[in-house]
Amino acid sequence: MNTVHRLVALAVLAAGWFDLSLLLPNFIPDPIPVVQTMWGNIVSGSAIEHLIPTLVRVGFGLLLTMVLGTLIGTLMGLSVKGELYLDSLVMVGLTVPAIVYGIICVIWFGVTDQAAIVAIGLAAFPAVAISVWKGIKGIDTELVAMGRAFRLARWEVIWKVIFPQLVPHLLAAMRYALGICWKICTTVELIGMPNGVGYQLNFWFGLFSMEQVFAWTLLFLLVMFGIEFVVFKPLERYMTRWRGEEPLRLAL
Repeated sequence: MNTVHRLVALAVLAAGWFDLSLLLPNFIPDPIPVVQTMWGNIVSGSAIEHLIPTLVRVGFGLLLTMVLGTLIGTLMGLSVKGELYLDSLVMVGLTVPAIVYGIICVIWFGVTDQAAIVAIGLAAFPAVAISVWKGIKGIDTELVAMGRAFRLARWEVIWKVIFPQLVPHLLAAMRYALGICWKICTTVELIGMPNGVGYQLNFWFGLFSMEQVFAWTLLFLLVMFGIEFVVFKPLERYMTRWRGEEPLRLAL
């Protein structure tokens, strides 16, 4: 049933796109030529050639983001001094535009994958840190006290009581961070990378090819959907299996 609902939502979006292309033909291309262009890029091998470098950069950038964000968020959540010292750092990290990180990292590391990965990690980790920080602040302390009353070891309290309560926050942070990583990666690729989805978007923008710009954007979205339903959804079901089959929902 959930799959049907999602397919209906996608069909509505596709219909809206088609209607807008009829109303604004000079601004919105027809979806059929866009899909044909995307398929042509896939068949020619251009899609794979440029998509794989972007996926590698996003993957390592997301890993760096989660490590930095989880570490700093945990320090802020567990330590009063950590919160006082790191709160301003996280706020500054959120304020600086992503393109600034990209430019600085390209100057530091040159036009390399390392520049993109570091830029992604620096720009995206504050969002993860805030999610982890607030998640720790919202932990049910009564459950922690109960674990201590049952004489659980410290690692058991962390693994069996604290960590399960943090899982939803970590998963939400990972989803949010992935979206940010994609945006930052394409921005860095647009600045000067020799390949990648961002490079292609910049290339076709220079040629004013709206169909190609939409085709690469559509491919980008399809990959994101694939990651969501192939990776994140099964991971979420596995990591939150202790909550039961159906989470609590409001009857709307």
